Amino acid sequence: MSTFTIDFPGTANQFTAKASSAISEKGGQFTGDSTNGNFHIQTGIGAIEGTYQVLDPVSDSQTPIAITITRKPFIVSTNTIKSAISDFF
Repeated sequence: MSTFTIDFPGTANQFTAKASSAISEKGGQFTGDSTNGNFHIQTGIGAIEGTYQVLDPVSDSQTPIAITITRKPFIVSTNTIKSAISDFF
């Protein structure tokens, strides 16, 4: 299990809407709200599962999100997952 933080360029509600849409479009499951939740995405080499928690916003235009990866394929590094998530936003 590993945790990292990303800075989402928007509000907590915008993060929830965007993350839910993106994960659902990829066939994954997203459950949560503007404070916390969890996700599951199946990839060709295994599932990625995790949780998120919205932290206190730095400003109206930026919201820090703590993401904890609870399950991932052994051959995929947490840094690779963090980079993919960060690039999305």
